[in-house]
Amino acid sequence: MKLTQQLHRVNFPKLCIALLLGTTVLSCQKELHFDAEPKKEHNLILKFKPVVQYDSVPLELGKTYTNYFKEPYTPTAFKFYIHNFEMINTDSGRTFKLANDKYYLVDFADSASTEIKISIFPYVYNRISFTIGVDSADNVSGAQADALDPAHGMFWTWNTGYIMAKLEGTSPRSPQAGKFEYHIGGFTAAESVIKKVELLFPYAQNLDLKPGQESLMYITCDANDWFYNPWDIKISQTPVVTTPGQLAMQVAENYKKMFTVDSVFNQQ
Repeated sequence: MKLTQQLHRVNFPKLCIALLLGTTVLSCQKELHFDAEPKKEHNLILKFKPVVQYDSVPLELGKTYTNYFKEPYTPTAFKFYIHNFEMINTDSGRTFKLANDKYYLVDFADSASTEIKISIFPYVYNRISFTIGVDSADNVSGAQADALDPAHGMFWTWNTGYIMAKLEGTSPRSPQAGKFEYHIGGFTAAESVIKKVELLFPYAQNLDLKPGQESLMYITCDANDWFYNPWDIKISQTPVVTTPGQLAMQVAENYKKMFTVDSVFNQQ
């Protein structure tokens, strides 16, 4: 009996240590194998690229280009509002619309603003649509914050609202001291320049969004489209458009077609 008690006294501390080590190992294994993977805040990155000449030439602010009418021009500002993103699959007829209808100001003088990160329901899509401009309700709500902050230089007054898109710069063809300014706005039914566009993807390319992975889409924006088709906007004849009305609506009809989905990359 005494021998058994002595053995118990000797082995009990070792047994406790062994049990403690075993519990620690099991705990570590549980953490390694059963921790959930962190969820991504977004799974689609849109990158907007300024171009000219049918998307063939990258545009840089401060450099000179030529429009459809052979007019040289040097852009110094190129920016626009977009929101209301929708992803579309025309084969199944399914459409996914963002729950958070946030406004984004794409400003090619600010590279950070040209990359937009959004979360989309995982699925296969072959078209994207979005709205250019600011909806009428937000135009009559006064100056706002974030992308709609007046500090961005895209707000007129409470009754004329926001500038939906802006292209300005210099040109030797301009009779306005060599400058041109296209500040396009107007939100009432009679003067609205708010445009919704729907873009096809390049041939044989789909956006294949998978859970936990990211996809990347490049969208080009052709500044030359501001000047031509369906309306002729010549710098020599119309160097300034800075109020709502017929001319603003014509320019908006032109730049509505400036977007092209250049390429799509799905994470493997």
